[in-house]
Amino acid sequence: MLIDVRILDRNEQLDLNSLISIMSRLDERCGAITLFIGLVKGLVEGDKRVQELEYTVVKDVALKIMEKIAREEAEKYKLSHVIIWHRVGLLKPGEVTIVIAVLAENRKSSFAAAEEILERVKNEVPIFKLEKRSDGEYWVIGSELRVKREK
Repeated sequence: MLIDVRILDRNEQLDLNSLISIMSRLDERCGAITLFIGLVKGLVEGDKRVQELEYTVVKDVALKIMEKIAREEAEKYKLSHVIIWHRVGLLKPGEVTIVIAVLAENRKSSFAAAEEILERVKNEVPIFKLEKRSDGEYWVIGSELRVKREK
């Protein structure tokens, strides 16, 4: 089992074609790669325009938790390879925030594992997201909860 977890600055390039090419040759028993790419949304809550997201992180702790999540889900779903890459810093709408890739024997375990990894990263890893938008700044907690930042 191979695990690759990273916290990336916004300027670090992501070569997803290379990633898929490498993963597809790692284990002949595997027939599925699921790749999730998270993007900064330009509109939220209907019509609220997002100018940017600011991601901050407790890096050492985040990496340890991301590795723990990757190992636990790899065992649970019998994955051959797990990648979790998360960007930090100021990101604009349309920019990539997170990449999760899993290599599995079949599509069912591949899809389920990628989704579970994403939910765990959003809820367990100390990466903080401040949404800067047309009507103010909001801390985003989990997937949907937004709390207005008081200045």
